[in-house]
Amino acid sequence: MFLDLFTAKTEPYTQILAMEDVMQHSKVLAAVLVGLVAAVTPAAAHEFWLDAQDYTLDIGQELRVDIRVGQDFKGNKYSFNPNQFYDFSATDVDGKTPIDGRIGDQPAVGMTPVNEGLLVLNHFATAQLLTYQDDGKFEDFILSKGLDWVLEEHVARGLPVFGFGEGYTRFAKALIAVGDGAGRDAHTGMPFELVALQNPYTDDISNGLPVRLFFGADGIADIQIDIFRRPADGSDVVKTHVVTDETGLAFIPIVDGDIYMVNAVHMIKPSDEDIERTTAVWHSLWASLTFQAGLAGE
Repeated sequence: MFLDLFTAKTEPYTQILAMEDVMQHSKVLAAVLVGLVAAVTPAAAHEFWLDAQDYTLDIGQELRVDIRVGQDFKGNKYSFNPNQFYDFSATDVDGKTPIDGRIGDQPAVGMTPVNEGLLVLNHFATAQLLTYQDDGKFEDFILSKGLDWVLEEHVARGLPVFGFGEGYTRFAKALIAVGDGAGRDAHTGMPFELVALQNPYTDDISNGLPVRLFFGADGIADIQIDIFRRPADGSDVVKTHVVTDETGLAFIPIVDGDIYMVNAVHMIKPSDEDIERTTAVWHSLWASLTFQAGLAGE
């Protein structure tokens, strides 16, 4: 289950995410600190996303957004809690503003946008730690995310098949259309981030929505992007996937009016010092992006 820091009694400790292999890709990560807290079960390794109750709003209409963790576009809601994030912000034509709230607020976001256009929400969660206690769980997860190389490296490093830790950090975004919804998504500064290169509300995306997956300041190649599409007619969620090209680019097939959550996972190796301190022999990075295609399906 997702660790609720509101009730957790353990003292968090910090780990520098900018390890040598990360630094080869990005200077942005050099000063990033994340907190690792008490171990939780591998069930925590699920998608994490911002789920707006309405993705298209009129000026003056309240925006309500849930934080969710789960699978297949279904999951539990979690409350607003500043102990669980480093950055939770909204970006519009006036720039980036922290999202305010009180511990325990549900939905986690309750705000009234003041500007017309595209509103971008981003959530940079604090890192957490899980322990794999069952044989096969890690392998199943890795293969499901297209990270086959991790298994090869796991064996090459002489690591056990279970009884080891994995740190993980989540980076979620949501695109909200206020009024005409005009504007552009942009990199909000999160270390692992999906960015829409066209506006899903106003641009012609009949040939697919182009997105770029960033690892630091650069696009990252050969990463599987899982696509969860929630049809407007209420039918079952449809799951597909694409893979980023050498520049981190991929195209998301679009059905107008449907709601999307796209999710990507990358794995990095902690330093020997961090492994000894945290028991995490791997650290996974999770990026998600939610939006609706078209202005309320028009």
